[in-house]
Amino acid sequence: MKDNISKIKNIFLRYREKFNSLSHYHLSRFIKTSLKSPFQSIHNGVMKVMINLTYNCHCDCDYCWCASYENKGRQELSSSEVKKIIDQIVDYPSLFTLVSFIGGEPLLKEDIYQLINYAAGKGLFVEMETNGILLSGQAVAKLKTAGLNHIFIRIEGSSKESHDLISKAEGCFAKAIKGIELCRSAGLSCSIFANVSKEKIYSGEIKRIIELVKALGVASARMIYPTLGGRLVDAEERRLSAQDEVQVAGLLEPGFVYLESTHSSSGESSRFCAALHKKFFHISCHGEVQPCPFVPLSFGNIRERGLAEIVSVMFGHPIFSKGYSGCLMNNPDFRREYILPAQLEGTYRNLSL
Repeated sequence: MKDNISKIKNIFLRYREKFNSLSHYHLSRFIKTSLKSPFQSIHNGVMKVMINLTYNCHCDCDYCWCASYENKGRQELSSSEVKKIIDQIVDYPSLFTLVSFIGGEPLLKEDIYQLINYAAGKGLFVEMETNGILLSGQAVAKLKTAGLNHIFIRIEGSSKESHDLISKAEGCFAKAIKGIELCRSAGLSCSIFANVSKEKIYSGEIKRIIELVKALGVASARMIYPTLGGRLVDAEERRLSAQDEVQVAGLLEPGFVYLESTHSSSGESSRFCAALHKKFFHISCHGEVQPCPFVPLSFGNIRERGLAEIVSVMFGHPIFSKGYSGCLMNNPDFRREYILPAQLEGTYRNLSL
């Protein structure tokens, strides 16, 4: 019972910014979906779908997961294709569905405002993750007008020196901080996300980042453990130890600082994978449907098959019934059975057959 209460509380904390901007579009979809598929909608509850619009980015971070996917010769999803995907997401039974536009850098796509507006008009909660470089006053105003419910801005350091060094993009820190200020001024709900590392933990940098963004007035701060995927797929030395995790847990603050893949902001909370719980999936900028952007396994391409069919095949795969726990990409058994073969095959390993 205590764990269930923690889960419910966490859902409220994570989605409160979106629920605060509830519109008649959201209520309309809620009613239609609940009436059409009441039991399935209740069972699925809150669903999150990440749509990657591009692997292109201004930054060149050493932990980038996009680097694991071959970009040459493949056409990114067009505006019309993304809209068709959104239409299929709308029809997927759930009480509330959150669509998160990511990259690379999604603001590099000129149609981002149009896509946000389209998704919002269909009754989906819409968020976006960005490095903040392109967040001008005009861009923030357009995002707000388009119907964006929430924005996550990446902050990797508490100073220009530390942030820009990791991002490998001069001036990135100043623009990200300015972007936060612009979002706050425009009334656009804004949070930050930061990647945790051993160095950041013991140098006090994570604590300094938290203090910085708290002073800036962001809604929350999401901490992300090293995920052994992309450029870090073989970087076992980056994996956090139990003692490292204890140090991070001491920095969590209920309602403000939380750790991705936990049920709450409490250090005692068990880590879990939203994809394994069938509450999350990812669609790449090439149309591949995956459990998570870090996991280089495709269960089908949206250009060839319908979303509902692909998701059904994916969630019915043995991966989801083998009892894996925690982050899939950090799970030794999962890595041995699925990730090594994926590395040998290159780019996506197709599990759709």
